[in-house]
Amino acid sequence: MVRENIQEFSVSEISFAIKESLEENFGYVKIRGEVSGLSKPTSGHIYLKLKDEKAIINAIIWRSAVNKIGFVPEDGLEVVCSGRLTTGFSDRYPGRSDYSVIVDSLMPAGEGALMALLEKRKKEFSNEGLFDEVHKKKIPKFPQTIGVITSPTGAVIQDILNRVNDRYPCNILLWPVPVQGEDAAPLVSEAIEGFNSLSVKKEFNPPDVIIIARGGGSIEDLWPFNEEIVVRSVFKSSIPVISAVGHETDTTLVDYVSDLRAPTPTAAAELSTPDKKDLLSNIEEYQLTLNTSLNSFLENKKQKFKNLIDQLINIQQLFISKKKSNFQNLSGSLNLRILDEQLKSKNKDLKLLSERIIQGQQAYIKDLSKTISSFSKLLNSLSYKSILNRGFSVTRNSKKEIVKSTKNLSHNESLKIETNFGILHTVLKKIDE
Repeated sequence: MVRENIQEFSVSEISFAIKESLEENFGYVKIRGEVSGLSKPTSGHIYLKLKDEKAIINAIIWRSAVNKIGFVPEDGLEVVCSGRLTTGFSDRYPGRSDYSVIVDSLMPAGEGALMALLEKRKKEFSNEGLFDEVHKKKIPKFPQTIGVITSPTGAVIQDILNRVNDRYPCNILLWPVPVQGEDAAPLVSEAIEGFNSLSVKKEFNPPDVIIIARGGGSIEDLWPFNEEIVVRSVFKSSIPVISAVGHETDTTLVDYVSDLRAPTPTAAAELSTPDKKDLLSNIEEYQLTLNTSLNSFLENKKQKFKNLIDQLINIQQLFISKKKSNFQNLSGSLNLRILDEQLKSKNKDLKLLSERIIQGQQAYIKDLSKTISSFSKLLNSLSYKSILNRGFSVTRNSKKEIVKSTKNLSHNESLKIETNFGILHTVLKKIDE
């Protein structure tokens, strides 16, 4: 029997009441199901159904959310989606009273599905040439600034800072981002583009190299680094990019598209910087080679100068001897008066010639002396003692070794500190690292 006292509702009223009750109790939900009936009209929206063995729910991905999702689902793929549960009834669509999920987040369900999607994307990007070696940029040997994209908290940024400071202290620009979750991919992409857009006219210069880093994790945790938006941002970067995502056994698409892959964040810091110990050792070797070359050059010049002086004396003596011999030969055929006149004339010529020879000899010696003086000044400027004159000092331990690190020191050891004003004798009491 029909109850006459039941309240009467219009279709619109009951539809609105259902909508209000549904959205109030199940406003934002996470649903796991299999994709079916996928439709992609020209509007840019995506329509699909989520089903399991007992039920089917309609789902809609608005065009504004499609790019955020990062991939297009396929029929038969099991996914986990999040969104707002609502009915189609509204003032805009008064004729609808079904219910559906407005999806704003969607991911393949399970590691197997993620791996399948990863392989598919890897193949697509590889076919486009994004991983080709021809696009790889060289990592600068001596960076002035390193850009780091990672979480501002945790061990990763500290590991990078510590390793860079140990090897080759330089500027570090941190662009803080979340390294997992729904917001990670767009924010990492934004950071890459942000570093590339820095101008020298702004407060910071663009970095010479970018490190993208995070610690290890599951494939779900590392998934932002497999998203298309991040991969394409790395590919478009005009600044070389080093990827250091996860542990050595973890692999993401960013590893393939980046200019260099590091197994760990610490290794990325090492690959992006030289070792200052090696640089100092090379400088010492170059200094020794330069000093040896200068000494050899100066000795060679001195020997040539000595040889020239000896040759000049021999030539002068030979010339005078020849002139005397000619004079003696001619004197026999001349009378004393003529001989005396000729002798005076020849003496004048000889005197003038001797003066010219002496002047030439003095000028040549003066030029060589200037050259030797110039090289001596150069050698002195390269000497470590010129550095002492600028206020620096050289410390030697009891073994007369130059102290380069704490390895060369021991407690209460006698030390000699050489300065430009004298040698200081002291005893080591304490080392502050």
